Amino acid sequence: MFKQKGATLIVVLFVLLILTVIGTLAMRQSSMVLNIATSSQAQQLLNQSSDATFFNVENTENFVQSLSTSGMFGYINNDHDIDKELVFCFRGDQKEFFKLGKASLIEWEPGKQAPTNASIGKDGYCDANNTGSNFFTSMRKVVMTQVSVKFSTSGRNEPFSDRQRGSDPKQSKVEEAKRVKIFAVSLIPSLYSGDRTKLNTCLQERMSEVSIPQGTTVSASSVTRKNVNQCLTELNVPFTTHVTEYTITQEFS
Repeated sequence: MFKQKGATLIVVLFVLLILTVIGTLAMRQSSMVLNIATSSQAQQLLNQSSDATFFNVENTENFVQSLSTSGMFGYINNDHDIDKELVFCFRGDQKEFFKLGKASLIEWEPGKQAPTNASIGKDGYCDANNTGSNFFTSMRKVVMTQVSVKFSTSGRNEPFSDRQRGSDPKQSKVEEAKRVKIFAVSLIPSLYSGDRTKLNTCLQERMSEVSIPQGTTVSASSVTRKNVNQCLTELNVPFTTHVTEYTITQEFS
């Protein structure tokens, strides 16, 4: 009789062990599915934010202002500002997509060992620490998108890369075609568990496309040579970078 009770106890414990293992596996499976769903949702939000950026860039209502001397293209559309990046944070609560008063300029000056970022102030950069202000693309306050505008010398050695297309310059007054790059870096600060000051370092002290002036000596391993993408990748924060290149031409009748 006592032997039967002992055997029953062993069977019950064995069943409990099996149920515990099954429950643990089920929880892990649910957690993995949740992580996949979260990752997919985060990627979708990041892509939507970048798409919204280029929708505003290509909006015809914004384009005229963009080409003005205080616009996102016009302000740096000169030989003096080639390879500099005009940076601003895309804020969803503002009616105007771009304001020069809320923009910054980052550049690599000849002889400098790192880019300088405060020639027109630092109000343009997104701030991952200051979540009280709306540095987000929507009222959900999830995704933060920083935009960089650059007339780059990269690729200008390609044949006919900057020539006017579709017009006869002898028959009309035209301005030389210019190519401008738009970088949209979208990230989700809330999914980063580290010090958000490091996120700000990537956004505020790194260029989207590193342009080092000739004659500047910087070691190949120097951290300052890293672009925004490389910096954010090392921090393992969810982000996407979309780059679009436009050719700007003007014709005067």
